[in-house]
Amino acid sequence: MKANIASYRTALGTGTQVLLMVKANGYGTNSVEVARQMAPWVDYLGTAYTPNGLALRKDGISTPILVMAAQPEHLPVLLAHQLEPVLYSLEMIKAAIALNQPLKAHIELDTGMKRLGLPMEQVAEAGRLLADSRVKTVSVFSHLVAPSEPQHDAFTHQQATLFNEGYQVLTQPLATKPLKHLASSGAALRFPEYHLDMVRLGIGFYGYNPTNAPANIEPMAKLKTTILQLTHVPKGQTIGYSRHGKLPYDATIATLSIGYGDGYLRVFGNGNARVYINGSFAHTVGNICMDLTMVDVTHINCKVGDEVELFGPHITIAELSKKAHTIPYEILTNISSRVERVLVEHF
Repeated sequence: MKANIASYRTALGTGTQVLLMVKANGYGTNSVEVARQMAPWVDYLGTAYTPNGLALRKDGISTPILVMAAQPEHLPVLLAHQLEPVLYSLEMIKAAIALNQPLKAHIELDTGMKRLGLPMEQVAEAGRLLADSRVKTVSVFSHLVAPSEPQHDAFTHQQATLFNEGYQVLTQPLATKPLKHLASSGAALRFPEYHLDMVRLGIGFYGYNPTNAPANIEPMAKLKTTILQLTHVPKGQTIGYSRHGKLPYDATIATLSIGYGDGYLRVFGNGNARVYINGSFAHTVGNICMDLTMVDVTHINCKVGDEVELFGPHITIAELSKKAHTIPYEILTNISSRVERVLVEHF
C-alpha cells in the first residue's frame, strides 16, 4: 500500500492532492484498515455510501471523507459526522441548502457517463443556488467514461473540455474557487494534463494497472486457503455436484476450504481456473461448491493443511478475470466478508 501510494505521489508531483477510494470494502480488501493505514498519506478518502463513511468515523479516522452516492435524507447524519456528500442533482443541492448549515459538499457534473451528475443545462442554476446558501463547495468533479482505452481518447478530451466549461459556469457566482478533479487511476497514468487539483485513486492504488501505460505499482492483495482433505479417486469416477468432474486416470483430489460463498466464482470450476500449491499449479475439478473447491493434485507432493494460492504472485487477478469474462474489480470486490483479512507489514 505504501509503495503504491508513494509511486503515484511521485508521478503526480506536489501540487496535486490525492483522494483514495476505499469503497466496496476497500475494493474487497478492508476499507477501515486501508483507511487507517493510508490516512496520513492522502488528502481525502472516498466511499460510496453513508454507512461506509460512518464506519470510518467510528474507527476514529478524521481525514476528510467524500461520500459519492448519499441520499438526500442522509444529509443531516453526514453533517453531524463531518462527512462530505456529493451533490449530484438539483434535488440534492436544494436538500443540502434547506439544512441551512455550513455543510461541506462536492458537486458532480455529468460530462458523458450518464450515471450521476448535473447535466450541463442545470449547471448555471446550481451555481446560483449554491452562491446564495451556507453550503461550502469544496470541489467540482466529473467521471471520465473510458480514460484507459485509447480508442476513446477523443471522447475523453471532449469530456475534459465540457468539464472545464461547466466548472467555469458553476463557480462564476461563488465567492471561492473549489478544487477541480477529473482523473481516476487510469487517467492519472495516461493524462497528466488532467491531474488538476486532485486525483481519485481506486484500482491503481490496489496495484492493478487498468491501462497499458507503465506504472510502478504492485498488487497489494492475495487470496489463499488450505487443503482440508486428500482423496484417491479411481479413473472415471465422478467428482462433485451434478457429476461434472471426471478424470481419465487414477487421481488424487484435494478439497480446499473455499467456495463461491467466499467469492471464488462458480465459473472457475471444471478446470477453468488453477491454483498454486507447493511450487506447482493444480486445476479445479468439478463444480465449485458454496464452501469447498476440489483440485487435481495427482502430480503434486502435498498434505492436509498446506497453503493454496487462489490469486497472488503466481496467479494474477487479471488471469482470473479473463476466465470469468469480467474485470479485476469484480474479482476483488466479490471476496465475501467471511474471508479473513490479514494485514502484513513487509520489512
